[in-house]
Amino acid sequence: MPAFMLKKIVLGNFSSGPVDPMMADAIDFMVDRLESLGQSELASRLTLNCQNSYVEPHKIRDIPVTIMDVFDQSALSTEAKEEMYKLYPNARRAHLKTGGNFPYLCRSAEVNLYVQIHLLQFHGTKYAAIDPSVVSAEELEVQKSRLGLSQEEP
Repeated sequence: MPAFMLKKIVLGNFSSGPVDPMMADAIDFMVDRLESLGQSELASRLTLNCQNSYVEPHKIRDIPVTIMDVFDQSALSTEAKEEMYKLYPNARRAHLKTGGNFPYLCRSAEVNLYVQIHLLQFHGTKYAAIDPSVVSAEELEVQKSRLGLSQEEP
């Protein structure tokens, strides 16, 4: 399919009504990025995005999951969101009032806060996002107390 047709498909999912300035900037940024892609790159990304894939929830049931969602319009259907909630009933939910298809761009402070909250549970463990050797023992204790962990726990 020609590049202009692929771009038209993608652009059809962007909000066309009135949006706040931060969301408009995020959409403009993504349109600029879309324009920089060639036909083969865009076709590859759309193929990956549209492939039917499935993570078997029972294989990751012991891994903490946080699902981030927006309450306003996005490309993800309500049915898909509900199905995800059913597949991950123990997942924490991080809800943003607005954010559209690009909450990580237009609501970056809120998204980063939710990511930090999710990652806190790994602080001081081998799964930490930061090497524990660069964090002081004092800071580790503060984080553990915030999470309700005793001093005996790793």
